[in-house]
Amino acid sequence: MSAATQQTVTPPARRMPISFAWLRGQRQMQLGLAIVVGVIVLALAAPLIAPWDPEHATGEVLAPPSGSHLFGTDVSGFDIFSRTLYAPRVDILIAFTSTLLAMAAGIPLGILAGFRSGKVTEAMSRGFDIVQAFPFFILALVLLGIFGPSVRNLILVVAIVNAPIYFRLMKSQAQTLKGRMFVEAARVAGCRDRDLMFRHILPNALTPALAQMSVTIAWSIILTAGVSFVGAGVRAPTPEWGVMIATGAPQMQTGQWWAALFPGLALAVAVMGYALVGNAIANVTDPRKRHA
Repeated sequence: MSAATQQTVTPPARRMPISFAWLRGQRQMQLGLAIVVGVIVLALAAPLIAPWDPEHATGEVLAPPSGSHLFGTDVSGFDIFSRTLYAPRVDILIAFTSTLLAMAAGIPLGILAGFRSGKVTEAMSRGFDIVQAFPFFILALVLLGIFGPSVRNLILVVAIVNAPIYFRLMKSQAQTLKGRMFVEAARVAGCRDRDLMFRHILPNALTPALAQMSVTIAWSIILTAGVSFVGAGVRAPTPEWGVMIATGAPQMQTGQWWAALFPGLALAVAVMGYALVGNAIANVTDPRKRHA
């Protein structure tokens, strides 16, 4: 197929209309990005900022917030401020990596299932439906019980739980786009099915998946903290928000509120940042909301 023919049958891939000028008027996106960037910077700079080793006890058990321990210490004598700074290194690593794995699995399989019909693609669809039919948290606990609790297994489990989201999203997009004129023109021009799926349909179907990515990261952080809270994910003494909340929760009943409060607030703020970014991206990619 000639270059001229290629230009006539392939429309430019849809791009998110995001620019610096647009960003200046989006308070929600600005706040979300500020939180996301701030959390990542603090996590990267934790070795320079944290006053104590996050995995070694200070010798002061359940010390209240003070000049030497800004967030106090927990029941094991760990400095909560230092551990709160280090915790995103684990939570965000798991969330980012698992989300990328979920996208890497769900997007191409979803495009394939939406473009082609047959026993194989129908079996894939039913398999993803079964995975999505289970409550996410329960499914994650079951899989971690099978694979064993570790950071590597937790990344794999969170990716498995999230993959159906991208599969169904891309399947729907492929089913919509495969009947469009530019795809039919490319087919008539001699394009193979592989080229139709991944050179013509995929670039025009990616925007919803990219908008979903930030929301998935936020959900993955919550899921990681949740399974770690019940002891099935990250284990102490590794600094992780869910582990820290679980360690400090029993002491809240006896008045030592700081052990669970500060990591809980950090978790809530981080999740809110990703949720704000995801919601802003969803708004800007929806023409009805963008021009409202």
